[in-house]
Amino acid sequence: MEKINFNPSKEPTVGVEVESQIVDKSTGDLVNIAENIVNGYGNEERVKHELYLSTVEVTSSPTLDTNNTYSELSSIFKHILELANKNNAGLISTGTHPFALYEDQVITNVNPRYEEFANKYGWAVRRLLTFGMHVHVGMDSKEKAVAVHDEIRKYLPLVLALSACSPFWRGKDTELYCSRLSVFQGLPNTGLPEPYYEWREYEQSLQTLVEADIIKAGVGYRQIWKDVRIHPAYGTIEVRIADSMPSLIDTVAVATFVQSLTIYIGNKWEDGNLPPPTPNWLIERNRWAAIKEGLNAKFIIDLDGITKPIKEVIKDLTKEIKPIAESLGSLNRLNELENIFKSDNMVENMRNFHKKESLDRLVKELQKILNDSLDNPIL
Repeated sequence: MEKINFNPSKEPTVGVEVESQIVDKSTGDLVNIAENIVNGYGNEERVKHELYLSTVEVTSSPTLDTNNTYSELSSIFKHILELANKNNAGLISTGTHPFALYEDQVITNVNPRYEEFANKYGWAVRRLLTFGMHVHVGMDSKEKAVAVHDEIRKYLPLVLALSACSPFWRGKDTELYCSRLSVFQGLPNTGLPEPYYEWREYEQSLQTLVEADIIKAGVGYRQIWKDVRIHPAYGTIEVRIADSMPSLIDTVAVATFVQSLTIYIGNKWEDGNLPPPTPNWLIERNRWAAIKEGLNAKFIIDLDGITKPIKEVIKDLTKEIKPIAESLGSLNRLNELENIFKSDNMVENMRNFHKKESLDRLVKELQKILNDSLDNPIL
């Protein structure tokens, strides 16, 4: 069996990846000018191509304090907006575009893997006009990475509920808070992962898929697109369930929540206090509730079927992890979760635009939300 090399991180740093949409300022529709922006920015570690030329992925450097994450991402977004403005374009950040059609998008040709990807999976890939946020947190051993992976699964619906902002698909209200996952999980190797229990089982899962010619040897872990995955090359746990969010402030708050929660779980594992992994069927039910109702969902907290409002579950857990965020210097960022709770519900606001105004006006509002969130350091 092929051995997977895990490159441990010395510290529990956090890195954030945000898939953002390039929109025409006049029509609100997506525009395929990512090549101009990526080339204009000139650093593909920070601003990258994605499947479609109407998308750019904005990536932060690893850091312990998410105040640094905010500062860096804010600077990158401002530069990208300057480049986009030259083409009468702007940026928005949500899990799906309110009305754009995947048939109008152009596949990125700078890397043959995108066309190979589309040819292999066909329509399931070509309709993949979705935009997610990924949060990497450093792990200092492969054993800890497996333990954290298995335990954080049960908390993924909380992350989804905080971020969910994709009610529209192709100009229609799906009546979901997150339509993105319903589209994305049409691909193989997606959705909620099973627990691995130990590193050997993780290696076996990859080896089986390599032998079946489903993923490629050596880099196959990159072709596992689960809600959470181990990233051996980076030495991280990568939480992938979140929608891209309209506000950078909210994005960094959720990233801080994920980082602090991951460290919290790792500490419990080191102390020998982790319970057995939660069964998938229970997590799947909570996951669906978050997809359907976002922060209005009820969360099943145990095998007795007892439920609590998901907001209360998040608030209780946030109290537990606050000392960790404080020790990292980013408690102010974690506290911004309160604004997600207190502000008018983002999805309901989006729906009101749909009913009272228009979806192209909604795109203009989403541009404003992102722009306004780039100048708030929250000292």
